[in-house]
Parts: sequence; structure tokens; C-alpha cells
Amino acid sequence: MFSGKIVTDYLSFRQRFFYSRFYGDFGENMEDRWIGKNIDLSLLSQGILEFFKKEKFIVSLQKKEKGYMIVAVPRRSHKIAEKIFVNITGEPGDFSVKFISGTHSRALVRIGTTFSFLGAGFLVLKGLKSQEELEKLEKRFWMYVDRLIWQLSYGESDLSSFS
Repeated sequence: MFSGKIVTDYLSFRQRFFYSRFYGDFGENMEDRWIGKNIDLSLLSQGILEFFKKEKFIVSLQKKEKGYMIVAVPRRSHKIAEKIFVNITGEPGDFSVKFISGTHSRALVRIGTTFSFLGAGFLVLKGLKSQEELEKLEKRFWMYVDRLIWQLSYGESDLSSFS
């Protein structure tokens, strides 16, 4: 059902069961893999952390056994209804970056559609707006990550000049 372990670390058994039974798979998972770049993953995680800080998210970085995990919590002004998880795993020469989001937004749309006759139609609108904002953010995120990896692969480790 769900191939990643990141989100399940943050959800209780009851929440995992509820989401998997009623709303299908967990979130949208976009993953990209780079081979032969030989990049310091701690610098990469710091760069991604800076991206979310510039976007004015509340962020945290956690070192895991096989990489790093970044959790970005949106503010109200973002119009995004859920946390975003970014998982960086692998070795400097063979690593992947995974962007995980979309679970809550899709759930809002489904619940709103199901109970619209009871006045829950506003949830559909909130879920769709959240999905739209997530798509825009994810597009900017991947463009940023591609530029960041290009910069780090050519030995530039000064992230202060990176935009």
C-alpha cells in the first residue's frame, strides 16, 4: 500500500489504518535519484532546508540512520493544509530525494464531496486550493533542488550565495 516509512513514523496505528482504509495510499510521493554526483548529503539537506525557510515555512531537520528528513509546516498564508516531508537517502554517489505531500488535501476533497449535502462542500474548495498550492510549491522545489545539486556537484559548498 504505502512504500515509504517516513509518514508512518509520524502517524499512530489508528491514523494509518483510518487513512489507508478510507482514503487510499498515503500522499503523493515524487522521488528523484542521482547517481555519480558525489555530493555531501548534509550540505544538500541544509540547502533544501534553506529553500523552505525562504518560502517562510516552519522547518525541522532530522538526521536519520540512512540520510536526512526535513519536515516543513506551512503557515496559514500558504493555503496548504498539511505538512510536507522531504526524505534524502543514500550515499554521496547514489542518493535520492523524495517529496511527500498531498494526503490531507485529497482527504478534504473526498470528505467534502461525500458530505456536501450536509454543508461540507467548503472542504472540497479548501482541499483543491491546497492541492494547487502544493503543485506550485513542488515545481519550485524540484527546480531549486536541480540547481542546488548542480552547484554542489561542481564543488561550490557556499550556500549563502545560492538563490
